[in-house]
Amino acid sequence: MSAAENMALDEILLELRSKDQIPNTIRFLQFRPRAVLVGYHQCVDHEIRRDYCLSEGIDINRRITGGGAIYFDESQLGWEIICDKGFFDIKIPTVELFKKMCQPIIYALNSMGIGASFRPRNDIEVRGRKISGTGGTDRDNAFLFQGTLLTDFDVEGMIRALRIPVEKLKAKEIESLKDRVTCLRWELGYVPDISYIKKVVADAIEKIFNIRLLSGNLSDLERRLLKERVSYFSSKRWIDKVSPGSYEREVVQGFHRTEGGIVKFTAVLSQRDYLIRDIYISGDFMSFNGASSIYDLEASLRGVRFRWDRVRDIVREFFSNNRLYIPGLGLEEFLKALWRIFQRLKISEEYGFDLSTCNHISTSNGSFGDILKKRPPMMLLPYCSKPIDCDLRNSPDCDMCGRCTVGEAYQMAKEMGMDALCITSFEHLMEELSEMRRKGIRAYIGCCCEQFYMKHLEDFESSSIPAILLHIKDTTCYDLGKVFDAYKGEFENQTQIDIELLSKVLQCIK
Repeated sequence: MSAAENMALDEILLELRSKDQIPNTIRFLQFRPRAVLVGYHQCVDHEIRRDYCLSEGIDINRRITGGGAIYFDESQLGWEIICDKGFFDIKIPTVELFKKMCQPIIYALNSMGIGASFRPRNDIEVRGRKISGTGGTDRDNAFLFQGTLLTDFDVEGMIRALRIPVEKLKAKEIESLKDRVTCLRWELGYVPDISYIKKVVADAIEKIFNIRLLSGNLSDLERRLLKERVSYFSSKRWIDKVSPGSYEREVVQGFHRTEGGIVKFTAVLSQRDYLIRDIYISGDFMSFNGASSIYDLEASLRGVRFRWDRVRDIVREFFSNNRLYIPGLGLEEFLKALWRIFQRLKISEEYGFDLSTCNHISTSNGSFGDILKKRPPMMLLPYCSKPIDCDLRNSPDCDMCGRCTVGEAYQMAKEMGMDALCITSFEHLMEELSEMRRKGIRAYIGCCCEQFYMKHLEDFESSSIPAILLHIKDTTCYDLGKVFDAYKGEFENQTQIDIELLSKVLQCIK
């Protein structure tokens, strides 16, 4: 089916099961044409290269389940379990349930000669390589649990279509995407016939769950509802359901990243009194207690002035009433994401920056004001902001020839009495931070893209060195799907340091 048809049918099956109008159901699904699917709480333009997908005839759609964006070519197989909660004796889905739901797929892979195992929070892997990702949602007394089974894998197609396939990967642990993902073709040397794969999986479900499956087609009710709803699931209203980008001029954002996923708040505030005119919660997490609970939390925050105590208490009360359950993400994670917004508001209030400018300032191991008081003696700059043909492109040095923004930043650092250094790879960054810590460097100012900061937040924080990190401009390695090249210092594109922003921050030190 098309992406819209498959997404519509997911909602229909879950809804009908929750009303006890259909039996517990196993569904296999494939996509034609190819499709990219964002998670329920994600923004398409943040996760998908929309222009590329449209030019290549790749469907874009939104799942009813949470999690991250995925690429589904025509060879891949999806599997779903739509079931009443009583069958597994559960009230709230947990990681233990995820593990139980994955056991039939693991058994099926093992029966094909592929040694598979469960990897928390919700993946199936083969020798450390992901072969199936899963996710789910619930409604009343029923839940839907779904997964993909990578039969073949178009690495290039996925990287071109998605903005974030590498966001979850630790670059220091890998050389390429193939080191973290695998598929049936790579494991077996061929792709088994799809009917054979379905049979093996169905047999495994029967054995592991001690049930009997009966083949069947869609009922008349299911077909009628599918015909009625496919237009909605094809609409911009559904596909761009999460679209905070339309408010970019007034937006302030904050995020927090854990093993449970990324949670991101996008707040539309009144510049004068910080009234929350609108707020969006997005991310690659899975939520239960009904997906609408996220909207309920948003509604609770709208119309409130963004004062820390007030916002914090609203979120605490929401969680204390068990209105939201997200595996791996709890109250503290949500509060840390909101705290980043609060810190950006403080920058605006105390230093006169407009809110849109504050969006491009991040900090690590301290507040903006406290770090400025330390008078950072070091400036770290990205090698990718040098011209591609620069003789010093892959060098930590700069001769300030005037051809790029790196030279301008070096000159500004010199005038402030700071040392400047270009970072040429991820390993180089880790080496320099270690050396700075050894020398007792009290703080530094750095420039990098927001995606790099989000991905390596833990690495920045673990260095224990206070830092102000300013976002760079233009197309980055993450935008182009070239993060592995950049990791090795081989990114063949030029970015731009935001000289105006850097100048404003340096002026605050004086």
